[in-house]
Amino acid sequence: MLAACEDLGFTQASFSREDEPQGVSTMEWGVSDAIRREGKVPDIIYDKGGVGKEAMIRLLGRDAFEVAGKHQR
Repeated sequence: MLAACEDLGFTQASFSREDEPQGVSTMEWGVSDAIRREGKVPDIIYDKGGVGKEAMIRLLGRDAFEVAGKHQR
């Protein structure tokens, strides 16, 4: 999936759930961490999961129409 997104020219960032502080929301912390380290909002933020946590790819956009139209750039 990530290779296909790269072929489409989507910018990507990731985070490691191993670095996640205790007591925080993975969705909030992970996305914020990836954006902070990337210095911008990428098209995709992914993580490879962890013990008891499944891997996830988040395709970002202002709304569903923007996300659906990303492949047309």
